[in-house]
Amino acid sequence: MSHTRVSLCELPHLRTRHLTQIGGLMRPGTHRSPLLEFGKRFVISPPGFPTMLVTHDMDDVRELFANHDDFSIGQVLSRFSSHDMMFGKQTLIFLDGDEHRRERRLFAPPFQSKALRSYEDLMVEVVQRELPRWPIGEPFEFLKVGYDLAIGVLLGIVFGDVAPVRRDRLKQAVIRWFGEIESRGFLAVTLITPLIGGYTLPYPPLRRRQSEVDAVVIEEITARRAAPSDGHDPKDVLSRYVGTELDQHDDAALARNMRGILLGAYETTAITLGWIAAMLAGHPAAVAELDAAADACDRARLDAYLDAVVAETMRLRPVSPFTGRRALRNTVINGVHIPKGAIVIVPILLIHESPQHYQDPMVFRPERFLGERPNGQTWLTFGAGSHRCLGAQFALAEARILFRTVLEHRRIHTASGPIEPPRRYHTGLSPADNARITLLRR
Repeated sequence: MSHTRVSLCELPHLRTRHLTQIGGLMRPGTHRSPLLEFGKRFVISPPGFPTMLVTHDMDDVRELFANHDDFSIGQVLSRFSSHDMMFGKQTLIFLDGDEHRRERRLFAPPFQSKALRSYEDLMVEVVQRELPRWPIGEPFEFLKVGYDLAIGVLLGIVFGDVAPVRRDRLKQAVIRWFGEIESRGFLAVTLITPLIGGYTLPYPPLRRRQSEVDAVVIEEITARRAAPSDGHDPKDVLSRYVGTELDQHDDAALARNMRGILLGAYETTAITLGWIAAMLAGHPAAVAELDAAADACDRARLDAYLDAVVAETMRLRPVSPFTGRRALRNTVINGVHIPKGAIVIVPILLIHESPQHYQDPMVFRPERFLGERPNGQTWLTFGAGSHRCLGAQFALAEARILFRTVLEHRRIHTASGPIEPPRRYHTGLSPADNARITLLRR
């Protein structure tokens, strides 16, 4: 921890010509970035943007994540993305301080260990339903499979048993909504947002699709209020709220939060599944270990190694390669004065690829996590502190269960060679070729 206080103006500042190199800290191979010559901290002040401190000093990072009251992640999302339009500013990720802590307590129970165990059968059923549709012996894009698996799991876990006519309407409404989010029109809006001060231009097609989803969800909420649970333990997220002590929102707010859970997990789940498939296809030794466990019907061994594969994949390919916080007031982290409105950026991927934290950091080596959970201070896939992703446990368990079910029925064809790169134009890390792999019969 630093005992000498410094201001941002005393730290190295990037010149305009260096700004194009920032992307090198957000893509695999961060150790090659020429920006590392500026040290573990440097400041950037692009015209029209807030002043930003970029730091991978771990004392800075720890203090930043431990400071629950002086920084906002929601303000960073609003300034650089269109998340506020997609989620709504009253959802959990945009709240700060006591309000955030209150909402987090309300929405945490469905993502804790006891609840997670109740979701496993549904996850297995989704894979078994989708698996016969996948080609055998020829390449296909596993990322697209990941999206199918993600929506199947999420609809079942968030909403559970919905009347058939409403279930079909809900699924189609959600698919149309996701489609609008991924449309070129909304992509253009998202790209413009940072350039005009964080203001997201109105996009009526997305608003219509969101309203369609909310309308069906509110119908379902109304139906459940009219017919309370029969006393059995609820299996889906919505039923864990309606009519319980956690039910402290009006129907519109509850529907909006259920929609936020869907969106928050949909793309990240699909992309993570895609990267796991791509990593395994390029690493025969890892697949050999999984095949040996699957052939021996040794589920404990299979699960243990899959947990390690998931953790290692998320280390090398975190869906979001950076995170940030915006100062709500003048404050200090680790001796650095952060003025109100300034943003602190943490390059997650740079930390994950650092030899200070991981031996041979560029090597895909699941064994580093065998029998050992990732270090929450240097493995930052889900962030850290009070804003650590609420669904982190869920995401880790889901990836293991889905891939275990796949591997109990199929083999992954492997070939040593380079792993496909991330998309060039994507704020996160998504497989450029949609994770093309070949599956064989087991």
